[in-house]
Amino acid sequence: MPFVPLVFSPRRARRHPRLASASALFLALAGVELGSGHARDLREAWMDPVVAAVGSPPAPLASGDADRDGLSDTREAELARMFAPIVILDREDHALPASVPWVMEKSDFVEGAAVVRRARRAFDDEVRKGSERPEDWVTYVNVYPRASGGIHVEYWFYYPYNDGPFFFKHESDWEHMTVRLDEEGRPLGAYLARHEDNAPGPYFSWSRLRKDGNHPVVLSARGTHATYADRKDLAWFESAAASCDDLAACADRPWRTWEGGGLSRLDDVPESALARRALGFDGRWGATGFLPGTSAPRGPMFQSGHCAGGFAICRKPIEMASLPAPAPDHEVSSRQEISE
Repeated sequence: MPFVPLVFSPRRARRHPRLASASALFLALAGVELGSGHARDLREAWMDPVVAAVGSPPAPLASGDADRDGLSDTREAELARMFAPIVILDREDHALPASVPWVMEKSDFVEGAAVVRRARRAFDDEVRKGSERPEDWVTYVNVYPRASGGIHVEYWFYYPYNDGPFFFKHESDWEHMTVRLDEEGRPLGAYLARHEDNAPGPYFSWSRLRKDGNHPVVLSARGTHATYADRKDLAWFESAAASCDDLAACADRPWRTWEGGGLSRLDDVPESALARRALGFDGRWGATGFLPGTSAPRGPMFQSGHCAGGFAICRKPIEMASLPAPAPDHEVSSRQEISE
């Protein structure tokens, strides 16, 4: 039976204070998905997209430039590893990271289907927990020239489940941060994405960030996995691990993203051809919810934070691909959705 939302008029709300309070609480909690309110400067907000749209990207190299962006594959790999972040995971967070091949192995997928089955959830409880093994934690990387000069290094983290506060929960959680470099590859700062403030997110100068060598150290919010510079940066509704002054003795889990499962190019996942194609899937990576903040996101290549500040050619999704087959309920016609 279709779900019919209730609509409360202002008059009804005045007659029922409890309903008015509940409505106000709902609107306040919806702020979880409306961004943290950090403003971007005028140039980045308005000029950079214009430069990116009309500017001419660098000419591709004759060889060793798989994505044809003028940066050699070797240099991209070196920069990605040099500035790969350390993400401190809250020890009380029970929704851990994983990788695309990991979740595909534990889910049922079909390809080229015109009909999928509707289900309330795509992943079972064990999949939603993610993996306890750091070897299964993969960070997906995209290195590209910035249209207004310099280089961006995107780092995308995949968690099978977003265990947000109250009812703000959804399957699959793609989080990211972007390190900004100058033309010579020297670090200038980083954009830390969180919730809807993610294209690419609030900017922090390199001197403002905590670092271990060249590696920025950031916090992953408990359950939501939003990326923060430190506890002072946390949104009011978030909690996270302590900053861990001594990473070697940290009671929480420092995720050195270049270790364990390591780094993988976003546009070329070598460990799985199917996973590589799945990253080109333009549907949602899990169930679709009714309330704000309860639907699974789309993959990195279909998010506004992907290739932020880059030339238009950067936003070129790879081949469309796989659909998962969720648990049977009843059949519906669908073009491309992981589940609804």
